[in-house]
Amino acid sequence: MTLPVPVPLPSYSQARENLVKAIPHKVICLLACGGRDCRYEDPACWRPSQQAIKGIFSTWVTDDIVAMARPSTWLIKRYSIIDQFQNIKSIINMQLPGEHAHCGPPLEPDSGFSYSPQVFMENNIFFYNFGMPDFGVSSLSSVLDGVKVLSFSAKEGKVAVHCHAGLGRTGVLIACYLIYELRLSPSEAVHYVRIKRPRSIQTRAQINMVFNFARLLATQLVLYPNLGHRHGAPFSLQQHLRRQALLLHGEEARCLRSVPKVVDFLCGRLAALAWGHIFSQAGWVELQRRAAVLDLTKVVRDTLVVKKLLPILRDPGAQKNSASSVSSWDEPEGFLERKREVLLNKRSYSDSDLSKIALLEVSSRTCSYLSSSASRISRISHSPPHNQMPCNCGSGFHHFVSPEDEIMAICAASIEWLELQSLDSKNPGTNPNSCSRTLSKVLTVN
Repeated sequence: MTLPVPVPLPSYSQARENLVKAIPHKVICLLACGGRDCRYEDPACWRPSQQAIKGIFSTWVTDDIVAMARPSTWLIKRYSIIDQFQNIKSIINMQLPGEHAHCGPPLEPDSGFSYSPQVFMENNIFFYNFGMPDFGVSSLSSVLDGVKVLSFSAKEGKVAVHCHAGLGRTGVLIACYLIYELRLSPSEAVHYVRIKRPRSIQTRAQINMVFNFARLLATQLVLYPNLGHRHGAPFSLQQHLRRQALLLHGEEARCLRSVPKVVDFLCGRLAALAWGHIFSQAGWVELQRRAAVLDLTKVVRDTLVVKKLLPILRDPGAQKNSASSVSSWDEPEGFLERKREVLLNKRSYSDSDLSKIALLEVSSRTCSYLSSSASRISRISHSPPHNQMPCNCGSGFHHFVSPEDEIMAICAASIEWLELQSLDSKNPGTNPNSCSRTLSKVLTVN
């Protein structure tokens, strides 16, 4: 059982939040930002280390996502921002048109922002706008749409995300992206973003939004009972596809409107084996995606360990005895009810824990796994009600396996199959060593 990760607290006091809501926007610009001399739009106010993009208060949160204050037409020209956007293929604007009109240079009349989006689009940089009120939040569906766009854009190239200062709303979107992509707990996501971008995610409403987003995802993740334990009520294929449609995006969402992803992956895997191949092209794409996800997850967890926000698991079996990376959170006033709600609907925020258990099972029955997968898929079940939640009972540990864990178990079987097979000249260009390394990287449990 791992120690709890502290629940993040808002950086704004309740009195300050109430004051911000009560006073006019012009006064906020003058008092909080500096008016025309807005410190968030003046590079002289920030050290070079705080300008990942020179001329803009900005920080790389991951290798592919930079959080930044809003650029302006003057800054774009003065510091050649477009030229600095090397490999940055998309910019996501979290502002509403006309916002902070009294901060920094005047707004562009055609867009209502501090710059014209056309400037970026003319230079082959995609522009997206998911407006969110300053110091506030928008709907969960809007945040989910923004997260999906961020996920898609991050696969196409690097992404810049900004609001006004690049702290509150920008931090919310990036934290929700980490929950969506890495299955982190909301506390882990907020703490990591704050480590990389201090003072991010400022208000209680913004922290609540991150927790609500995690809860939304938790209610949609599909789980499969494992080890013979059949908790929860069955659900239909239509219900499963509706949940899947909420989580998938892009081409994958279009192609899998009528087919569960795990079934599509399994059928492609069986077809590839029948033709003497290791994986189909779609299978390799999924493996590469999973490898990138595990790399980023390791970076996040290592960062939290260094900052003493996540304990080091010294016991090799500790992960196996924990249902998730975070079993509970601190309970300051105002968060107790939220903790209960999240845990009632909680799925695995950490793929590695359940993947490890699945791999232990697969190692003893590799040959029989593929033949039995189809029958297990037919026993799709919903997560258990709160009075039937799986628990750690020694050797009788109850747990649940998600579709991605099923896919990882299939990959484990592939490694063993790869070690027993030699690739002949019928499969030119396939290197068994590189294939084995790729599969091993995906299946590494940190």
